[in-house]
Amino acid sequence: MTDFTPTEAARIARGVYGLRTETVSGLARNHRDLGCEGMFAVDDSSRFVGRSGGLVVCKKLTGFGYIAAGEGRRQGEVLIATRGTDMPLDWLSNFNIGVQIGPGGHLVHAGFHDIWKSFAADIAEFLRGRNPSVVHCVGHSLGGALANLNADYLSSKGVASVRLYTFGAPRAGTVPFARALTRRVGAAHMYRVHHRSDPVPMIPVFPFQHAPVRGTMYELTGRHTGLINSQAHSMLGSYMPGVDELDWLALARQGQDAMADAHTQSWLDQVAGGGGGIIPFGARALQMIGRALGWLLRQVRNVLVGVLGTAATVGMTVLDQLAWMISQAAQLSISMSSYVGTLIAAIFRFLGRTVMTGVSMTMAFVRWVLDLLYSSLGNVARLALSVLN
Repeated sequence: MTDFTPTEAARIARGVYGLRTETVSGLARNHRDLGCEGMFAVDDSSRFVGRSGGLVVCKKLTGFGYIAAGEGRRQGEVLIATRGTDMPLDWLSNFNIGVQIGPGGHLVHAGFHDIWKSFAADIAEFLRGRNPSVVHCVGHSLGGALANLNADYLSSKGVASVRLYTFGAPRAGTVPFARALTRRVGAAHMYRVHHRSDPVPMIPVFPFQHAPVRGTMYELTGRHTGLINSQAHSMLGSYMPGVDELDWLALARQGQDAMADAHTQSWLDQVAGGGGGIIPFGARALQMIGRALGWLLRQVRNVLVGVLGTAATVGMTVLDQLAWMISQAAQLSISMSSYVGTLIAAIFRFLGRTVMTGVSMTMAFVRWVLDLLYSSLGNVARLALSVLN
């Protein structure tokens, strides 16, 4: 049993898009590949459909992927491939930032989960009576989020050993979800590939978190500028060329970066002195802003244990919760207040705005700043999905 190579996984993530409106036999007649040929036996019965759109309205049924049994050297294995966003209704699901209890018992993105539930029975039916040695879950963009939910379902049920491969995927679940999924699947069997300039993996915001937690980072940095770039989200123009003929070790070396808290704190100190290498809408700057945000929240986690769950029960939005926690950090000590102010300044510089000084770090002010940041990211992410279409 061997894991997919980056190139094999990328070809599968790209090929599954053809099944949105076409059958497997239809693709074959048009000489279009799924990327799994010679490894998994796929026919028209392999394709499954799902519903996407808003939680209540605008639902539409389209092909979302396929599930197939292995053949040849992949005998005894199973592949589940899910497609990414390829139509406006899918984006409605992407922007539904409610939460639901996911297949593994933890809070996940409601829009993604709603789509997953619409085809979950097809997966369960295919696996009934089978005892696969391993199940490979593959997807790009929204398909990567659905692959996370497939892996969550399979690992929580103990169906088989699970492998997870995603490209440019948004965050599918909250922090407890990411931790539980990492523990069950194992970080060594989770391959999250993202491009530093791709805006889609940057959403949704906290408390959503990528899995694996503290796993190997497979980050692409080539073929695009240092700015956030909608073109970086493309499988054909970004991810497939980025992983071409490389192995996972080579990809991991590309993504190596100092991720220690000391490095993040040092960067904040540089920003406070007017440095930090921040350019408006620079991908590296946004990456460091995200790490600094995580570092700040870790500093106050012992004080705020259980607060997030309590806050959620009284109707606070995700953005409200995040703003509240940051404002609380600013009140803990003079040094923490200084770091919060520095982070806010970094966000202003990233957005190309004049840095505001002497402002009280109230929840309302912090929320306004975060809203500016995430609205800008959302607009770029929308553009990335329109390019994909």
